[in-house]
Amino acid sequence: AVGGHSFSPSLHPKPRRDTMPGLPRFHVDTNAPHHRRPCCLWPVAGASLQKTTVLLCLLLSSISLSPTCGQTKIPLDTVKLWADAFGRDLYNTVTKYSGSLLLQKKYKDVEPSLSISEVDGLELVRKFSEDMEAMLRRKVEAVKNLVEAAEEADLNHEFNESLVFDYYNSVLINERDENGNYVELGAEFILESNTHFNNLMVNTSISNVQLPTNVYNKDPDILNGVYMSEALNPVFVENFQRDPTLTWQYFGSSTGFFRIYPGILVQADRDNREHFKQLVDELMVKGVGVVNQALTEAFQILKQFQEARQGSLCNQAIMLITDGAVEDYEPVFEKYNWPDRKISTLADAQENVMEYLHVLSRPMVINHDHDITWTEAYMDSKLLTSQAQNLMLLTTVAMPVFSKKNETRSHGILLGVVGSDVALRELMKLAPRYKLGVHGYAFLNTNNGYILSHPDLRPLYREGKKLKPKPNYNSVDLSEVEWEDRAEAKRVLFLTNDYFFTDISDTPFSLGVVLSQGHGEYILLGNTSVEDGLHDLLHPDLTLASDWIYCITDIDPDHRKLSQLEAMVRFLTGEDPDLQCDEELVREVLLDAVVTAPMEAYWTALALNASDESEQMVDMAFLGTRAGLLRSTLFVGSEKVSDKKFLTPEDEASVFTMDHFPLWYRQAAEQPAGSFVFNLRSAEGTESPGQPMVVTASTAVAVTVDKKTAIAAAVGVQMRLEFLQRTFWAATRQCSAVEGPCPESCQDSELDCLVIDNNGFILISERSQEQGNKVKKKAVQT
Repeated sequence: AVGGHSFSPSLHPKPRRDTMPGLPRFHVDTNAPHHRRPCCLWPVAGASLQKTTVLLCLLLSSISLSPTCGQTKIPLDTVKLWADAFGRDLYNTVTKYSGSLLLQKKYKDVEPSLSISEVDGLELVRKFSEDMEAMLRRKVEAVKNLVEAAEEADLNHEFNESLVFDYYNSVLINERDENGNYVELGAEFILESNTHFNNLMVNTSISNVQLPTNVYNKDPDILNGVYMSEALNPVFVENFQRDPTLTWQYFGSSTGFFRIYPGILVQADRDNREHFKQLVDELMVKGVGVVNQALTEAFQILKQFQEARQGSLCNQAIMLITDGAVEDYEPVFEKYNWPDRKISTLADAQENVMEYLHVLSRPMVINHDHDITWTEAYMDSKLLTSQAQNLMLLTTVAMPVFSKKNETRSHGILLGVVGSDVALRELMKLAPRYKLGVHGYAFLNTNNGYILSHPDLRPLYREGKKLKPKPNYNSVDLSEVEWEDRAEAKRVLFLTNDYFFTDISDTPFSLGVVLSQGHGEYILLGNTSVEDGLHDLLHPDLTLASDWIYCITDIDPDHRKLSQLEAMVRFLTGEDPDLQCDEELVREVLLDAVVTAPMEAYWTALALNASDESEQMVDMAFLGTRAGLLRSTLFVGSEKVSDKKFLTPEDEASVFTMDHFPLWYRQAAEQPAGSFVFNLRSAEGTESPGQPMVVTASTAVAVTVDKKTAIAAAVGVQMRLEFLQRTFWAATRQCSAVEGPCPESCQDSELDCLVIDNNGFILISERSQEQGNKVKKKAVQT
């Protein structure tokens, strides 16, 4: 289902032998049980209109009209005439200003040099899986490096009760006292905005330390642990230099501190305070905890599993966290766990929790087991409480760190845990969008069956002006995002998809690839000279999909400020031989640049010859290709464009992203090539009700080679709704039987004339408030 304020009329039905090509047929219903008789007609268009049709519905208002009034008052031939006239004018306008016929011809001209390959879904998903496995293996290697460095540093460190040591406390860095001097543990710490870390202020040359507020920052255990873990700093940096796709790396100590790389400032700024207050406000205390019953049940379950030797083969424990209990549960411990100790107060917890963890980890220490753990998807909390523009889903790979000292080895001392975050967005870049077709996509699942990454996963919801994580955003089943959406306020695309699955070795994750049947089963391949391609790439109105990876720009710091287009030009000219680029995608972009280049001259000529009348028709023309290339031109001044968000990153639905092709491209691809799809949009988006509306019309450009067809591009225009309305009302003033004014027309008060799309939404109505709404079932029956 396609949401949003958009229409997708079916504009080119399959031809029948008893009609001209593309001629739609009439269906008249005179038995609708409503006092305003609807006469819903599917009008026949003339031969010149075989590429565009509309659904025209006339609602007759008078209750005195007979059941056949639609045919007597408004002859069927007259309605056909209206449809023909409206369709002809509309088709001529959109084909003229879009240049769709020219673009189709240009791709037709190069067909002999093109090939179309069938996509092997299984081979594709295996290749993606292998690339992802290699990437995740590098993350594991980075974490193993940290484990080795931490354990070696602990082995060589002698505990010093009187150790004096200053370190960078992430809460205090760069903080000064009233005299302008740096506070203790708050020395100067250079921070710079880094695009790789979502433009947060970080220091990639060193880590810093975070501590809970209830932990004394000069405690001997803390100081010794922080001093020992300083040895991780060069390893953090080396890991990041070796694999620049790494994000956060960290060491969580069993003594209570947290070392994070890159170093970052954590302070109680307004955003953090607001986030904390928001979380506290949502906490509610109600009812009484019945601890006795809960503990009894827990001990019985644990006993059953121990006797049956099921469940975990490691040490087992029951942990209860509560703000206090109103009952005495000593009898439960006497029966099941006496004389073993229990934790009953906050002081007990602080004193004994780590002792329990050491006991639980003892078998792993003795057996040298460094289990690798991968987490479910979760949201980067640093971005939730910052000004970062994009929220990011992550998974973490973590490993335990144990003491290797001989005198403590038998005690199983857990020093802490090291880990590194993996941005799922980086992982999904290894499933290039252009290889999946217009409607295809890739997704990741965990071994628990939960979605790790999916284009339809929506982890946030809006509450007022704030975005909040959904409570279960990381435990969403595949069926919850793949089931049919039956919401009535949707425009639909009917697709048949093929699903391909495989596991990602040495991880708990699996990868799925979805390809739509039909044109989604094929990929178009071509080639052109680098010289021709470069010449046609360098045009100010040409852009590339910013989220797609044409060239890898996030490894070398010197490349990070390059756009994908700039990086590709450097690669093609040999200016930067160190750049790594997707050569197949680059070839396709060069071909598309050459084939679509004449469109710029065509649109420019139209703009130069534009009249005042044409300025009231079409705002812009645009095209996109399967390689993520986008061209556009304005026929009016930029200040006169009705929908300024269109084709900008702010309007994700209208541009190429990692998750999808533009909406106008996807809808056009599901119609026969040359058939236009019309979408109604609010002028500045859905937040501006009552504003003038604009209409986008788009059509697909297909290429056929050896009886196989693939979508090469889509082209369209954005025009003002007023133009469609004027064209329609002018068409309905014509009549075929008499000269002069028609005896009946849409201007009559007894008639309501509507243009409705194939999903039953009103495109044109005399009452502007109805435009964009779905026709009520009781009002119109076809």
